[in-house]
Amino acid sequence: METTETLREPRRLVRPRDRRWLGGVAGGLGAYFDLSPTIYRIAFVALALAGGTGILLYIAAWLVIPEEGEADSVAAALLKREHEHPVRAVGIAVLAFAAILILGSANLWPDPGNVWLAAALAGAALVWWQLGGRTASPTVRVRGADSLFPLAAGGLLIAVGVIALLDLAGVWNADWRWVLGAMVVALGAVVALGAVTGRSIAGVLGVGLLVIAALGLTLAVRVPLFVGFGDKTEHPVDTSALHDKYELGIGKFYVDLSDLALAKGRTKVKTTLGIGNLHVIVPRGVAVAVDARAGAGDVVVFGQDDDGTSVHTHVLDSGTDSSSVLVLDAHVGLGRLIVERG
Repeated sequence: METTETLREPRRLVRPRDRRWLGGVAGGLGAYFDLSPTIYRIAFVALALAGGTGILLYIAAWLVIPEEGEADSVAAALLKREHEHPVRAVGIAVLAFAAILILGSANLWPDPGNVWLAAALAGAALVWWQLGGRTASPTVRVRGADSLFPLAAGGLLIAVGVIALLDLAGVWNADWRWVLGAMVVALGAVVALGAVTGRSIAGVLGVGLLVIAALGLTLAVRVPLFVGFGDKTEHPVDTSALHDKYELGIGKFYVDLSDLALAKGRTKVKTTLGIGNLHVIVPRGVAVAVDARAGAGDVVVFGQDDDGTSVHTHVLDSGTDSSSVLVLDAHVGLGRLIVERG
């Protein structure tokens, strides 16, 4: 009596090409474990909103799970291709690791925190890979009279100069996060143009790397540009000399409000430092409502210490005179913030 035995091919975890929403990770996990992909999609979204972990897990899964019909995953294929370029591979790995660390401490809702810096570092890794691995291709030539670099560099210099003049003249209070973001988009368009026309874009990619780094720094620490660098002291002695906003780009910023005799009611003051140490002294006795923030660093408000990334502290000190209230908004991008009484 003859018997036949059917040998089943081992089940393989892959990302399907069809019926997927993004990269096919949820669809692949659902097919492998015989569960609905919706379960995994909900889990990834929930973890992403909770603290960014969902994004890390999804990206990691997308890198290591091969696409349907492919022998190797994205990560495996990249390692095979980059084994002759260890320096570039290490550089990309360092940027990617930094992005993962930053993204791991970010919250997508309600405050995105440092997620945009992580995205900028990831973009820098992609640009680095393009510069190091595609220089021999016909669309990325280091030399050539038909390079798009002069066009891109000239356009950026004109745009930055005009915006800076408008900002200094007080015509337009530019938000440089938007400006740098627009520059990244424009440079991306130039790269796309070069890819279509066959013109050299190596220099454009180099400029793009610098702009992405500047964008990441600006998004992370919110440096107020064109407002000064170095050590600065503000010490108004009466309310007529008091401003509602004090700013410094980089340095040591000392704002002494201790000699002020505040009027009855609420007085609002905002102090902002991009990178460095901000020290604010408030008057004795008056009630103070402090909203203290630091992108990364140390925040000390009336002896209450908190440090880390995306630090946000609210402190209400009633003092001895509740008829006068100082509403203080103090923000440091990267560094140390101290608020104390005089």
